[in-house]
Amino acid sequence: MADDDPTTEFSPSADPSGSSVGAPVRVRVRADTLRPLLSAVGSLVDECRVTFGPDGIRAAAMDPATVAAVEVELSASATTAYEADGTTVGVDVTRLREVLGMADDDDPVTLAFDPDGRRLHVVAGELEYAMGLFDPESVRGPPDIDELGFEHTAALTLPGETVGRFVAAAGMVADHLTLGVDPGEGAFVASADGDTDDVRFVVPAEEAAAFEGGEAESLFSLSYLECIERAVPSGADVRVTLGREAPLGVEYEVADGGGRVEAFVAPRLQAV
Repeated sequence: MADDDPTTEFSPSADPSGSSVGAPVRVRVRADTLRPLLSAVGSLVDECRVTFGPDGIRAAAMDPATVAAVEVELSASATTAYEADGTTVGVDVTRLREVLGMADDDDPVTLAFDPDGRRLHVVAGELEYAMGLFDPESVRGPPDIDELGFEHTAALTLPGETVGRFVAAAGMVADHLTLGVDPGEGAFVASADGDTDDVRFVVPAEEAAAFEGGEAESLFSLSYLECIERAVPSGADVRVTLGREAPLGVEYEVADGGGRVEAFVAPRLQAV
């Protein structure tokens, strides 16, 4: 059974990299703690930058079309053992998800970075896997949303299941949807207009866990929202931020609050 203290030190003999010298990064964490973070990143990109900071892990990337970006964080306190020196690596997210797919939820997963071979050693249950890494500078990182000058004028918190319902409803009629807040109606509104059918999904302010209602409305490509929504864990509450012709922000916690996922989707230009 893994030690619950994240400050636990690894013994050199237990180093999965096979090195006689301590690796600069060695992390032990349950498989079901890592999976939702990898699912969130993998929903939008195949590769990402991963930084093993002194206080936790951060991964970030932007999709090739530069429409959506994702950033995930996992606190060192959410692991069972953690040692890191700030190393940043480029990781094949798809392959790492496949490796973790062979582990049971409660299996401890050990990650160790071999700086000489530029490989990430993964031990998950009976599996030992040495993964090749690449230059993190070759991965497009997400922009700083604050620096882009967009203004988010509304925010609300909804159950992930509610997000899934309005995304699915829009998918019945169109490949895009409009998300907004009508201050006069005091409600969040998701709508889609198809060739023959239209759909409108309304969440009154009193039905949201939190509601900050300013005027907001933007049009988004449905495919990106479908990818993001599929990665939201069951039972999670999702904070949605909106503006007028501004990126959509989607944020939720994982690992009992020890991890965080934040995604942004750029709006589509509306015909005038």
